[in-house]
Amino acid sequence: MSNKPNLSTNRLPLHIEISEMIAREIQAGILLDGMRLPPERELATKFGVAMGTLRKALLDLSDKGLLDRVQGSGNYVKNPKGVNQAAVKKTIYGFFRLELISGGGLPTAEVISVSKVKKPNGIAHIGSSTHAHRIRRLRRLNGIDAAIEEIWIDCALQSEITKQELHDSLYLFYKEKLSLWISGVQDSVSAQRLPNWKPDGFGSRSTKTNTVWGHIERTSFDQSNRCVEYSETWFDPSTTRFISRLN
Repeated sequence: MSNKPNLSTNRLPLHIEISEMIAREIQAGILLDGMRLPPERELATKFGVAMGTLRKALLDLSDKGLLDRVQGSGNYVKNPKGVNQAAVKKTIYGFFRLELISGGGLPTAEVISVSKVKKPNGIAHIGSSTHAHRIRRLRRLNGIDAAIEEIWIDCALQSEITKQELHDSLYLFYKEKLSLWISGVQDSVSAQRLPNWKPDGFGSRSTKTNTVWGHIERTSFDQSNRCVEYSETWFDPSTTRFISRLN
């Protein structure tokens, strides 16, 4: 496991970051089914947090069905292969399918821009308004440059969105502010040339000579099976891979 969570300005609560970091390593198979985690005091020191924060993170994992907490014995991993897919979807990043090539990695986001614009041709039907919020972000995994993304949501859901109110997890923002949660996604994966809005200097060294990255086109559906989000993500193949696990 990584030593410390990578914190960002609009970060999630610290115990949730730790929970999500461990969950992604369980899902990636870095932490195997039945493996006993190090003692809690050692984990708290490793993550640089108080014991209370660490225990809240472990309780969150237990509540999601990814950890067995045995009194007097320790904390034991439940690999997703041994639990149903619903347990994985309870994690904030259950639908986030990018990982470091070595596996796992805590996702963080840096918002480049939020703009209200007329919907262009070619995006999925995501609502009745003629305008949408276009959100452009940089994504990192454990602080390593991983991807850039462009997300579209209908202006009918909320008239104004600011950079300051967005979390690392947009899905958490949707749930807290828009009263909807993502219950399913459809991905189309290919390779595509980078868009011209990618910031200079973002990406691995190979980006200077490789202008074609992995590309994900995604439509996302809410709890009523309405298509509410359309996105495009370009990921750096030198650092990052796309993973979809089916149980």
